Amino acid sequence: MTITTKASQALLLSGLLSLTFTSPSHADVNYADNSGFSITNESESAAPIEAVYSHFIQDVDKWWPKDHTWWKGTLSIDEQAGGCFCEVTQTASAAHMQISYVEPNKKVVMTGGLGPLQEMGVSGALTWEFSTVEENALSNDDIKREPSPKTKVTLTYHASGNIHFNGQRASNEDAAKLVKVVDKVQAQQLNALTAFSDKQFNEVEKDSAKR
Repeated sequence: MTITTKASQALLLSGLLSLTFTSPSHADVNYADNSGFSITNESESAAPIEAVYSHFIQDVDKWWPKDHTWWKGTLSIDEQAGGCFCEVTQTASAAHMQISYVEPNKKVVMTGGLGPLQEMGVSGALTWEFSTVEENALSNDDIKREPSPKTKVTLTYHASGNIHFNGQRASNEDAAKLVKVVDKVQAQQLNALTAFSDKQFNEVEKDSAKR
């Protein structure tokens, strides 16, 4: 029997690393070994929390990177416990994760395994937390304006399961390399949300300024 563990690992890592990543304001791999991992990413948007949360739920198909889907299909989030973060095409469908907890404008918890982790049998809790950041903005003459509320989104993924390549359990070192890639992918997903919210917010501000 031919063992292709390293080849499978190389294919997976090269495919993910070929993506373009944007670093978030803060990112951490809390721990990683071949039995699971914990990663945290944070990013901020100038938009108010209600707008960012609405974009997260209602516009996921617009901001979620299509490179991080199975078929570049249509994405949706069913905003209720037991709901689905799903992708559909005319001929196929996939449940990326299941919704287990919803507190609007505050927290959403999804459970399952994203991407290649799903077929590995690695599963966990993906938690999206939304909080308001008050910021005092200064004008050019250093006169304080009214506080400008921003939104911080914290994305945490706690996952457990045997990380393996082609059925062969990975070493702790190889698992840690994979988790670093997962961390970068999640950073791109999170930043896609805050960048989309910023774009929408800026367009609203420009329209208001014209009136």
